[in-house]
Amino acid sequence: MRLSFYLALRHLISPRRSRALAMTALVAAGGIFTGVLALTLILSVMNGMEAELAALLHDGEPHLRLEPTGAGGLQDLPDLLSDLEALPGVAAVAPYVESEVLLVRRVTGAPTRMQTASLRGVDPQRERALSTLLNPNFVDFQTDVEWVLPDGEEVREGLVLGVELAHNLGVGRGDIVLIVVPDMSSTQGDEGIGGREEARVVLDLFDSGLYEINATLALGGLSATARFLKVDGEAAALALSCHIPEDAAKVAEAALALSRFQNFRAETWQERNRLLFEAMAREKLLMYLFLLLTVTVASLGIVGSMTLMVSEKRGEIGILRTLGMSRRSVMSMVVLEGWVVGLGGVVLGLLAGWGLGALLMRHPLTIPWDLFIVEKIPVLMIPADFAWVAAITLLVSLAATLYPGWEAARLDPVEAIRDS
Repeated sequence: MRLSFYLALRHLISPRRSRALAMTALVAAGGIFTGVLALTLILSVMNGMEAELAALLHDGEPHLRLEPTGAGGLQDLPDLLSDLEALPGVAAVAPYVESEVLLVRRVTGAPTRMQTASLRGVDPQRERALSTLLNPNFVDFQTDVEWVLPDGEEVREGLVLGVELAHNLGVGRGDIVLIVVPDMSSTQGDEGIGGREEARVVLDLFDSGLYEINATLALGGLSATARFLKVDGEAAALALSCHIPEDAAKVAEAALALSRFQNFRAETWQERNRLLFEAMAREKLLMYLFLLLTVTVASLGIVGSMTLMVSEKRGEIGILRTLGMSRRSVMSMVVLEGWVVGLGGVVLGLLAGWGLGALLMRHPLTIPWDLFIVEKIPVLMIPADFAWVAAITLLVSLAATLYPGWEAARLDPVEAIRDS
């Protein structure tokens, strides 16, 4: 093996080798370098996007939701909250109620606009500990100032809307919106389906960083919203924030083991966004398949380079065989030579990918906000991805050298010397 490795290096660095052989080896290494560089950079960007999306989800919605399986709301709320807050891994707990409603703009002199939305009633103090939706200076959904509508109705309760929802409704701070909950059990003759409605003033707007949340969510006070939605209890469900978001499933298991929560069901943020992360995982798998195709094409250069080397070194191989070098050693020499070419491309590709990734982390590229959920390209380099890329590429490079090595090993020494 030492002799085979020495001869392989000698062939690669020898100044006497032909220009054609040197160029084919350089092209083969360059193809592998390009494939490794491209994939490591793409995987780093995909990892960064996944981490950025997960961070936005952590800030915009609870890590874990607990709600009773039967009808009715929650009773003895302080005891439920204290039991959950005592669990390891729980950072914050907040009660809430939520329902789909219809929001109608009530701005004097402006045309009517309507949008469906999720109305969520929350406790502002607990909600600020749970998410970043509410402004840190926000105190209460009930204001000290009365808004009096043209019909004489007084409005004290307020809402906090997502920026996209407010934009679609055409409202801003201080405007009045009408909350409508259709009631299928009551009708109003020929006028259609009846329901409940309540006017509220827009107190503030929030930007979660995710369009879906910004365009569909409206926050209101817990007690007022529960009363309007006719919730039978102090709240409808509980939202939890975990110190480590990835441990939400463990926290859910511990919570459901408590006697107070035997008839509850749990939903983690991973389960709510399962399809999204599965799609991203499939994209990452496709990237590995593209790597395999790219490296396979690049490895054809190794096949061509080693085949040319065997053709040029027929006489030398014949002499080595005559001097007693075994077929296995001849094949090892060719395989090692081709594998070193692939190794050079892999090492340079990994270094270039890591270097460009570090550069993009320090000086990120900006992208249009209206096309993506982030303003700058996020990059997260995971060593395991680099290791997988290197391993796959080296295996393909090794496989590409087997045929030229086999051809060299089966050369007849006498014919090789005579034909050289």
